[in-house]
Amino acid sequence: MRSSRGLVLSVVLVLFGCEEVTTLEPLNPDSFDAVQLTTMLELSAAPAFADERGGGVFVDLAGRVVRVRPNGDRGVIEAHPSNQILPGPAFGVWALGPSNSLVATSRGLFVADQGWLITPPWQLPAEGVKATALDGDGVAWIVHDTGLFRLERGALKEFKLADASLTGITAIASAPTLDASPGIWFARDGKLFAASKTSVTEYRVRDSGLSNDTLAGGVLGLVGIAPAKDSGGELWAITNRSLLLYTGTSWREYTLPFSPRRIMGAGRYAWLEAGDAVYRYDGDRRSWSEAKGLASSPTLVAVDAAGNAWVRVDTQMISIAASNLPRVRGLYQGARVFDGQLVLETSLPVSVTPSSVNWTLDGVTVHELDLTKGTVGAGPTADLRFFSLGGAEVSGVLKPVSFATLEDGWHTLTVTATVDDQPLVRKLHFEFRGAENSVVSWDRDIRELGVARCSKCHATGTTPELITYDQWRTNAALIAAAVRESRMPADGPLDSAGIAAIVRWVNGGAQP
Repeated sequence: MRSSRGLVLSVVLVLFGCEEVTTLEPLNPDSFDAVQLTTMLELSAAPAFADERGGGVFVDLAGRVVRVRPNGDRGVIEAHPSNQILPGPAFGVWALGPSNSLVATSRGLFVADQGWLITPPWQLPAEGVKATALDGDGVAWIVHDTGLFRLERGALKEFKLADASLTGITAIASAPTLDASPGIWFARDGKLFAASKTSVTEYRVRDSGLSNDTLAGGVLGLVGIAPAKDSGGELWAITNRSLLLYTGTSWREYTLPFSPRRIMGAGRYAWLEAGDAVYRYDGDRRSWSEAKGLASSPTLVAVDAAGNAWVRVDTQMISIAASNLPRVRGLYQGARVFDGQLVLETSLPVSVTPSSVNWTLDGVTVHELDLTKGTVGAGPTADLRFFSLGGAEVSGVLKPVSFATLEDGWHTLTVTATVDDQPLVRKLHFEFRGAENSVVSWDRDIRELGVARCSKCHATGTTPELITYDQWRTNAALIAAAVRESRMPADGPLDSAGIAAIVRWVNGGAQP
């Protein structure tokens, strides 16, 4: 069913912006020897989704949607049994959340999540999808040939300007806008615009203020760098001759020896394709580095929030990274955390032998992990060794990490693995909201949310069924983990209010 054009947000257009570019300088990147993993799978160069837990969702040469695992193996993602329409050959995949994605096929749009292709309760012509962007409130923005749309709480709403559809958008990103407030940037008609959120339902759209000379040739790509404790985020843009940075207060322009072709980003990382090389930006270090050691000119296909990129080199698909950084399970980059404690694990390839692994919250106390307590994964994770950040009971049950001493606001979890005397550092920035702890009732606060967002899959025989209070109470811990990590609902993550309601309901004893 097509989204209703009547569901339109209030938008005000202001035809002025910020100052012009304040600095112009060469990029001067460092370099790194790329750690490479070549998959023998026959994958297409179509848009794909990379998951910060490792691997991602890709389209193979036969048009099948496949889940590529961190070790390079794959599994075909099948249609959900409750679908009324079977997907056709796929031709593109875009992010809808930290672990789910939008898939365009010849028979419509589907959501890839938890090993299934699921028909969403909304539809757009599949061939018109161009890009997506995820904002800090968990809203997915979809750029389409027919306009710009917002996917929020499972409903698709068109974002119009003066009652006109925003067609012709060439790039989109979530980043601080002209007054440093959160919002969305988009390129259209050779210009760059910022949409600042002024209330729950209102946005103010402004021109960037950049001159026609600066934007000569148009904006080819946009990337938003996620916020952190000491940063409100950044916007990177490319034209056919330079790289532009906006920090929330001013613009900087960087010149390159080769024309930029493509830029992609996730979390605190961005990847740039220019000339015959690819470059990686680390938002924590605020520095660019060129990937060395690739056989020939690479094409960017997908990037993840752990700092990895998937590139196509000749006919091969290769995962590249600066190093084998530890990955974290139970928390994702930019998450909003409402729990006072979380079960967290870090993992490294079994081929990597660390001399030490430790973690810290905001650098206050360093917790050394017992390397003898690491456990090797099973099935798709059989090539990974996991370490529990909170340790484990004698029974083997993992202990949670406590956030009881944290104040509301942004915090940083840092995991460091030392390998061959070199520290491999993974940082995850998250927003803690522990003060939101009022009592939540299933009947008053959760039931309607469950009907609207969960019943399509979990009221039709899919395990677990989630129809009654008793079923929700029995599966409370699993539900909280799934929405917290934005793995569910399948048609797109809940907004922060929905996640908070479910997590607080579970933490409050799953009251009826």
